[in-house]
Amino acid sequence: MITRIALPCFLLAACQTTTDPADGGFFAGVSGIATGAYDDRIEAAEGDVATAQARNDALAAQIRSSESELAQLKLKILQQRDAIGGGDPATAARIDRVLNAKPQGTTAEAQLQALQRSISDARALSADLARLSG
Repeated sequence: MITRIALPCFLLAACQTTTDPADGGFFAGVSGIATGAYDDRIEAAEGDVATAQARNDALAAQIRSSESELAQLKLKILQQRDAIGGGDPATAARIDRVLNAKPQGTTAEAQLQALQRSISDARALSADLARLSG
């Protein structure tokens, strides 16, 4: 009698079409555990988390590097400003704008883009100040 009940249950479990534990009910769950499909899903999710963490770590390193580069450029601009005596009012305003810029973003990617724009502005200003002192 038990084999008459057990055989159809195992046959139904073999008909599973999803490996998502939220779908499929009891028999799909038994099949997912028996076939290792759940373990495969866990390994894939852990791999996705590791990839995202590596991406976040690389982005954080880029942000730190950009912040350092911007600080060095601001120091150079201060030195150049002192060397030329401040320049005309438009140049002085541009210097103040670049030195007082606080690049921010709502996400790490946006923060990095804001830093890169500030670095670009600072490089351009530094080049112009070098020409003025030159």
